[in-house]
Amino acid sequence: MLELVDRAEVRDAAAAWTGRVNTVTARTDRVDVDALLIRPDGCVAWALPTGQDLVATTLVRALGTWSGQPA
Repeated sequence: MLELVDRAEVRDAAAAWTGRVNTVTARTDRVDVDALLIRPDGCVAWALPTGQDLVATTLVRALGTWSGQPA
């Protein structure tokens, strides 16, 4: 998970996967996304557009698809 803006609700939604998914917070001039779930092959599995409300079910579905069920 790559966070480009500090959004606690993204970390909270992904908390069950902390044993399988690393979260990195970075800063950039990029302004079109707040967070990305990046698959091991480098493709984006999920994105949160800048300023959009988090729909946690979409993130949880992507995490489950690419990282299995939470431990």
